[in-house]
Amino acid sequence: MARFVSLLFFLSLNLCCCRSQDQGSKMSVKLRSGGSPLTLGAPVELECVISGSGLSDSGVSWMRQHRQSAPQFILFVTSLNRVAPTDNGKPPARFDAKKENKNYRLTVKSFQEQDQGNYYCIINHNQRLHFSSGISLHLPAKAPKKGLDLSCDFYIWVPLTSACLLLLIALLVTITVCQKTRRRRCKCKRPMNGSNGKPSMPNRYV
Repeated sequence: MARFVSLLFFLSLNLCCCRSQDQGSKMSVKLRSGGSPLTLGAPVELECVISGSGLSDSGVSWMRQHRQSAPQFILFVTSLNRVAPTDNGKPPARFDAKKENKNYRLTVKSFQEQDQGNYYCIINHNQRLHFSSGISLHLPAKAPKKGLDLSCDFYIWVPLTSACLLLLIALLVTITVCQKTRRRRCKCKRPMNGSNGKPSMPNRYV
């Protein structure tokens, strides 16, 4: 019984052994199209480059890992250039994959925010998993919006507007009062004497 358990242990260890290199074979992921920085809604094409022989005949699984989260399976493309169906029995609608020569390509048809992360390609060859070097795909950071922040400036602009309105009302009231006072001002005239209506001269000058 102990020998059987030990045999199962070594078999599972062999199956789970993961290496990135095998007899000089190397794998890497590079960006073929899409440009840098990435554009929201634009297609992005990745290529899993395989150097060496043997690995390219085993098909490739594409994985994506978000920040601080476990890797997520995207799709599997066979060596016969076929995309394996997912759990719903259909290929992923937002992705496309194909084999060209000995390399494998993955296309994100319309890059969205949820597509950001580190992308890897994985090959299961001779009961061993081979991981490629990853590539990071992230949209550029959004620039802060310029202008007034109404949520923060509300407590500043309301008192300032009220003060300006009060000053305007006070100015209008002052102008109105000044005009009424000016109209009520007494205008004294010289006393009239004589038939011709001319003002009389003082007696001391006669």
